[in-house]
Amino acid sequence: MATLVLGAVGGLLGGPLGVIVGSAIGQGVDRAAFGGGRRQGPRLSDLAVQGSSYGEAVPRLYGMTRVAGQVIWSTGLIETAHSSGGGKRSGPRTTSYSYAASFAVLLSAREIIGVRRVWADGKLLRGSDGGMLFPGVMRVHLGSEGQAPDILIESAEGMGAAPAYRGLAYAVFEDLQLAEFANRVPNLTFEIEADSGPVSAGVVVSDLFEAAEAGTVETSGAGGSLVGFSVGRQTSLRSVLGTLGQLVPLSAHDDGAQLVVTSAAPVAVAIPDVDLGGASDGGVRVRAMTRRAAADALPTEVAVGFADPERDYQPGLQRARRRGGASNMAFDLPATMVAGAAKACAERLLGEAWTARLTGEVMLPWRWATLAPGDAVRVAADDWRVRGWTMEGLSVALEVERMPGVIAATSAVSDGGRANVDVDLPHGPTVIEVMDLPPIGADLPTTARLWLAAAGPSAGWRRAEVLVSRDAGATYESLGIIGSPSIMGTTVTVLGEGPCERWDRRNSVEVELLSDAMWLESRSIASVLAGANLALIGDELVQFTTVEALGGRRFRLSGLLRGRRGSEAAAVGHGVGERFVLLDPLLLLPFDARVGSIGGTLMFKAVGPGDLSGSVPVVTAPVIGRALRPLSPAHVRGSRVAGGDIELRWTRRSRQGFDWIDGADAPLGEETERYALTIRSGGPVLRASSAFESRFTYTAADQAADFGGPVVDIDLNIAQTSALTGPGAGRMQDIHIPA
Repeated sequence: MATLVLGAVGGLLGGPLGVIVGSAIGQGVDRAAFGGGRRQGPRLSDLAVQGSSYGEAVPRLYGMTRVAGQVIWSTGLIETAHSSGGGKRSGPRTTSYSYAASFAVLLSAREIIGVRRVWADGKLLRGSDGGMLFPGVMRVHLGSEGQAPDILIESAEGMGAAPAYRGLAYAVFEDLQLAEFANRVPNLTFEIEADSGPVSAGVVVSDLFEAAEAGTVETSGAGGSLVGFSVGRQTSLRSVLGTLGQLVPLSAHDDGAQLVVTSAAPVAVAIPDVDLGGASDGGVRVRAMTRRAAADALPTEVAVGFADPERDYQPGLQRARRRGGASNMAFDLPATMVAGAAKACAERLLGEAWTARLTGEVMLPWRWATLAPGDAVRVAADDWRVRGWTMEGLSVALEVERMPGVIAATSAVSDGGRANVDVDLPHGPTVIEVMDLPPIGADLPTTARLWLAAAGPSAGWRRAEVLVSRDAGATYESLGIIGSPSIMGTTVTVLGEGPCERWDRRNSVEVELLSDAMWLESRSIASVLAGANLALIGDELVQFTTVEALGGRRFRLSGLLRGRRGSEAAAVGHGVGERFVLLDPLLLLPFDARVGSIGGTLMFKAVGPGDLSGSVPVVTAPVIGRALRPLSPAHVRGSRVAGGDIELRWTRRSRQGFDWIDGADAPLGEETERYALTIRSGGPVLRASSAFESRFTYTAADQAADFGGPVVDIDLNIAQTSALTGPGAGRMQDIHIPA
């Protein structure tokens, strides 16, 4: 293909004898258009890695394709400091840093229609709807000849000093947050729509000749439907057109006025049939001879590499095989095509290679010098393609190969394979739950820890940045990003009051989950006792063993453990419409509020990709400090001892350890062990006291002072106290002590 096109260009410039120097002229055109040096056709890998190198070629894109582009402008990393703490009760002041970058990426050397999806380190950064899935702003300049400079670049470089990059398509990222990309600019790839729909080989050829100013070319007959095609390196017209000829059948000829590139088979010029050593024509002897290449010099397999649009443009490979060959041929084509089209392309190339095994030499009088490489000739009723020729005196020696005719590039049956691709669906709204929980992890919090869960009803929900305001909404700061949805919803039936010290086999509760993509599963008793299926219902922590799917995102939960991790007080008073959140610490975002904020409220926002912070609903949450509050004691009991005293005893529970070990006390979990007690008997509090161990002696003298004598029935309330939060949840117990 390379020789035939440039030989034809030479013929246009110099007439019949100009064909002799066509290749040399063609090389000059190549150098003017794409630079000199070693020539190599475009390859799929030319567009796979993003770079920023001075002097690199700018790709020309056609149809739909995915490219990396080149960074052409950048501010460098933008560092932002965030300070927290420093108060008397909130620990030392700490400073953390976040990083962002603003930069421009050059995409195409010709105008495009638009940019659809964008990937960053393989993650979907921007959906086809234009919504950003990570914090940052992206603007696209399509590459018109009249486009203005980007506003960010102009503000940084100065008015009148910023290039407009007219005729070049590029994208500008402003304040792209880099936390998800190891605080570096990620490798970006872009889904580019350069033309409306598939393009023909003729469109590509015409554009390349115009860009190279290589003369006029007629391409109306050059068909073939290309989903996408790219020229991504410095190369020659010869090489690019050769690559196109591998994708779709092409031929070229000189019609006397211009080069004509077409998909039709060239019309064969008949040459008088003569035998070897036969009669002369015009006094010049004519000879013909043929030779067949050995089968072991032919390919047994042709492999075609391509970009598969059905697999997010990931590299694909299709092969065609036949017996008898001894080598393999591989073509890494810079084209976007479906697997079936690539399979058909491989089969066509394999067939052409075997057909062209028959080559020959024809010696003709000098008047046949008008033939050019790529022309078709008919010798002895067979059609041959001219590969090249030389002048031997006044004779022309043609080197020819058997021409198979044009093979239609129809799709073949094939399997492109599976790929793990990002779902490109609308992100939708975000639902956030702010939970003030007892300790649910292995560590013991020293601040008022809150846990945040986020999800959305849309199947395209991916992430949300959580903001908090400590000053009633005047300012907000970022807490981080929730990148995976928690399973959440609401109750549709009432969870009845049940026991907290044993399995609740009587009650069940039905919940409706937020999204069709969410699901709940039954777990064994052993798994639940090990911590599985822990959920927040209202303010009560509940575990469950049995899940029954009811359809329509509804599930019935039974086999319950109630009041988990000291939440017994919330095991009563449930209703319909309470929050349900399955607690997985790996999916939750912890937030350590200041101890001084206990008793106040904080305001939160969950900002999804493309959301405007000002339009996101505010969630107000009180800070209770449940992670710091001691748990209520257990196993409260009393007995009368000698002298009429009442010995009150209980078992300590600790927020530092929720596993009961027989014969061992729970770890303390507080600075000191201290309890607050109140005693009454059906009326007002008669005695308030403190204890510094898990027992208290209610002396006979104190009973006489409070009740006028020995007391039999008392109402006792015991609460362990904390140096940070004061008394925790109390344990109320009615005790009967016979006199």
